[in-house]
Amino acid sequence: MKLKDRKEKITIGGNVYELTLLWNRDLLCRSAVGMPPDYAHITKNGKNFALIGCSSNLNGFFVAAFHLALEKPNWRMTFEYLNINTIPFKDILVRLPL
Repeated sequence: MKLKDRKEKITIGGNVYELTLLWNRDLLCRSAVGMPPDYAHITKNGKNFALIGCSSNLNGFFVAAFHLALEKPNWRMTFEYLNINTIPFKDILVRLPL
């Protein structure tokens, strides 16, 4: 599998959404199992909007409303069997409660 760092921006309904996905390759090299990106989130107009959790084994990923540690997010969407490396950012956004 080829891992890609991604940074994309898109405007929907007058709001600017930005996806940041940065893989921690040092950690990946030392791990025997799939590891999540080191830094993965979506911002809306420059403010934290959603967190992304996924693994590098292509079993899917989830996007959850931004929340503080130990808090339950207001919403969470699962993208089973989709590859975070290749799914278009717009396809992620159209499934989220914007």
